[in-house]
Amino acid sequence: MKRPLFLFGVVWLMTQLFCTHFSEKLPLWTIAALAAVFLLPVPLAVLRRTTGGIRLAVFCAAASAALLWNLGWQFCFLGPVTAHEGETVQLRAVVTRTERAGESGWAQTELKLLWIGEEKQLFPVTANAYSLPSFEPGDLIEGEFTLSAADPAYDYGKGVFLNISTEGAVEKVGHSANPIYLFTRLQQYLSLKLRGRFVPEIGSVAAAVCVGDRSGLADSIQENYRYAGVAHLLVVSGLHLSLVTGVVGALLPRRRRTMRNLLMIVAVLAFMALTGFTASVFRAGVMALLVCLASLLSESADSRTSLGAAVFLLTAFNPACAADAGLLLSVSATLGILLANEQFECFREQRAQRRREKKKQKTGRLERIFMGIANSIFLSAAAAIATIPVLVAIGGEISLFSVLTNLVAVPLITPVLVFGLLTALTLGIPLMQVPSRVFALLCGGLIRVLNMVTSWVADLPFGVIYLQGFYPLAVVLVGIGLLLLLFRLPKGGLRRKASILSAALLLFAVALGTALNAGTVRVALIGYTQQPAVVITEGDAAAILWRGGETNLNAVEHYLEVQKIHRVALLINCVSDEREKELEDRFAPQEYCDAEEDVIVGVTFEPIDGIMISIRRQAEGILFPISVEGATLCCATGKTSFTGEPTVEVFLAGTQQPAGLAARNILAGGQEAEWVRRSGQKILRGEEPTVWIRPGVSMKITGVG
Repeated sequence: MKRPLFLFGVVWLMTQLFCTHFSEKLPLWTIAALAAVFLLPVPLAVLRRTTGGIRLAVFCAAASAALLWNLGWQFCFLGPVTAHEGETVQLRAVVTRTERAGESGWAQTELKLLWIGEEKQLFPVTANAYSLPSFEPGDLIEGEFTLSAADPAYDYGKGVFLNISTEGAVEKVGHSANPIYLFTRLQQYLSLKLRGRFVPEIGSVAAAVCVGDRSGLADSIQENYRYAGVAHLLVVSGLHLSLVTGVVGALLPRRRRTMRNLLMIVAVLAFMALTGFTASVFRAGVMALLVCLASLLSESADSRTSLGAAVFLLTAFNPACAADAGLLLSVSATLGILLANEQFECFREQRAQRRREKKKQKTGRLERIFMGIANSIFLSAAAAIATIPVLVAIGGEISLFSVLTNLVAVPLITPVLVFGLLTALTLGIPLMQVPSRVFALLCGGLIRVLNMVTSWVADLPFGVIYLQGFYPLAVVLVGIGLLLLLFRLPKGGLRRKASILSAALLLFAVALGTALNAGTVRVALIGYTQQPAVVITEGDAAAILWRGGETNLNAVEHYLEVQKIHRVALLINCVSDEREKELEDRFAPQEYCDAEEDVIVGVTFEPIDGIMISIRRQAEGILFPISVEGATLCCATGKTSFTGEPTVEVFLAGTQQPAGLAARNILAGGQEAEWVRRSGQKILRGEEPTVWIRPGVSMKITGVG
């Protein structure tokens, strides 16, 4: 059997994803029982000594090993860590990463807890703190902290298992000698130099592309890149790392193989450390290291085997990492490119064979250019198609122009990365002033082109579609399965008939999904502030609970355009926002209400049949209960209280937590408010979380991590 490690890694990843998703719903003994069930067929499959038997043995062994490993991880690591929830103890920790302090003087800080009380941690626990003074990476600190559990769905995949807060003094007691923190400080140093050299919309992109620091990116920039289908360019991943190794490898000729590969290994490790060992960088780094080591040992590295090994190593350290959206997108895109590359190589070989049969040994320049362009389009399309299931599962957007945008944007990343790093390294050196300005001019000009292209594509009508929920995911998986099947069928009448049948089947599935979703109401949190707008849609009509912010305004307008909403039945201005005319010009609502000025006690609206929106004024704030065919939701502005209010199905979070909040689900979008971060309650979070309500049938929540 070829590539057993690849099959093992894929099954291991999917099993860890299953365990992570159902960890709160399954008792530990069920995981052990499932591991035993998968282990039973292994001896019988091995004894068959056939290719199918070996594959079955590897599949079952990987699933059983992953289940047992997850069970041990939960029992030995996760259980003892989460047992500290709610405790106030003395902590000793090392600062691993920190954001710049805001006006309040407090900074979001990531730490590794070395001591919890009098208990030394054999494996330091990663925690987030939101109320610490600004420290440098590597600083050792001590203080009395209150511990709370992190969000399993959102934080565990990033390796964060606790949130900590303190009201007392925090002392710096030393500095760690670990060299990894030198790279972290170097990352921040280079990022500050790049952002200081350029205007914000260019400097923030340069910092993200070159050193992996996305903290300075404006919401509008991220939105444009995401809608254009090239958001991966702003996240350091395999693309960036392959560019670095390619540039470094080009410094030495191929005949000096040993020195060349050693230099590339050093570059891979340094770049991984510089960008913080994120999941996507780690995956790509392991693959690159395996390729370099294979070349050193005079062996050819298999890309699929390297991918399986990288996935296994990454999720072995933290099984919850299997649910990280960035890792899943990275793995799926890489797998799509590898499969497409194999198909394209077969196609290239067939063309070469036909040329040899016609006694045409040489390939013309025009044909080489054509094949290069075709290869780029094919690989870009394969990566985009392979990531669609992940995007649907996490409730993301799918850009219809991503393939074309990637063809323009990806070639620009290599010079941006090279010139950006040269700019940061030479900036401020007297003898390098002229070269530094040239590097900065080239880097800034290319980024300006990238920003212009992504902004133009993002503004194109109907460029983004939303597919969320189990049914669209099932349709997408079936469609990809049929596409793979068509590639395996021989050319001729059978493939044509299968293509027609597949297209008819997919059209029927789309029509059925449209019929099933008729009458479904969507309640979404739209925007990038701590208090995003609430947009309620049914059919082509919408009601908007506006809660302020220019970025929210752009996001809501884009959301309505993407969802093909042609009528805003009601717009409620929930805050003191002096933009009534702009709101009415942008959305042209049939009915407008300023909750701060027009409502003295309370009022109720029914903008769409079956949807009731109430406004209940309190002493220092306003509650907005929403009723959709029996399902109850609520949002609030100002200081409010739930005393005397019934429990709601979903509370749509804002900047402040109501006193006595009683909700079965708390939904947070945009930027997290401080109370969301500190809350010990289970909070569902995402960039664009949505509640789907089918009247009299069911309610589900999508778009949460």
